[in-house]
Amino acid sequence: MNVTYTVNRSKKRRKTISLQIGNNSEIKVCAPYYTPVAEITRFIEEKQNWISQTIQKRSQELLLNKEKDYVTGEIFYYLGQSYPLEAHFEPMENTGVVFWNNQFFLNCPANQDMRKYSFILWYKRKAKEYVRARVEHFSRALNLQPRGTRITSANQRWGSCSEDNSLAFSFRLMMAPPEVIDYVIIHELMHISQKNHSSKFWDLVVEILPDYKIHRRWLRDNHHKFIL
Repeated sequence: MNVTYTVNRSKKRRKTISLQIGNNSEIKVCAPYYTPVAEITRFIEEKQNWISQTIQKRSQELLLNKEKDYVTGEIFYYLGQSYPLEAHFEPMENTGVVFWNNQFFLNCPANQDMRKYSFILWYKRKAKEYVRARVEHFSRALNLQPRGTRITSANQRWGSCSEDNSLAFSFRLMMAPPEVIDYVIIHELMHISQKNHSSKFWDLVVEILPDYKIHRRWLRDNHHKFIL
């Protein structure tokens, strides 16, 4: 792998060499002012595998982070699984999204905003059914009663609990696996008892979900799949 990079030499930097990879895969090396070129070259050679993997991962994330075109063949997520879309427009049929036989079907004019709106409506409808049922299940099991549950269009705030114990969840959670959805619900229900993220709060969460960190990490690593 031939690596092209720029070097920033600093008299303030005493010993260590470091590198940064920019949004356009540009590589910048920061080194002490008098570091020999051979030492910098050796450092880059040692980091080649990491550089290659990082650039490849970022390229994949940029592709996944792109907004949907809502055309046949695109992939959409539902309860943690990916499914293909078949898009068409039949004026005499009902418009909207149908999920059937492990595939999404979209009947809508070829307008990106209209097609996006159709998917949002579908996910919101599913969230109202699924999330509210799970909230009811866990609120009974944990003896924690929220004032109400609403579904939002939040991009990254998966759930919240207000001061008056009203819960809110993003419809985008319907793209996550069921166990991740349960984690977010339990997380917010625990805020009825603890209105913070203190050690007492996490003790309550771990008592119910000992492996909650796995689900929290899934949200952090897969949030790009929630883009519509």
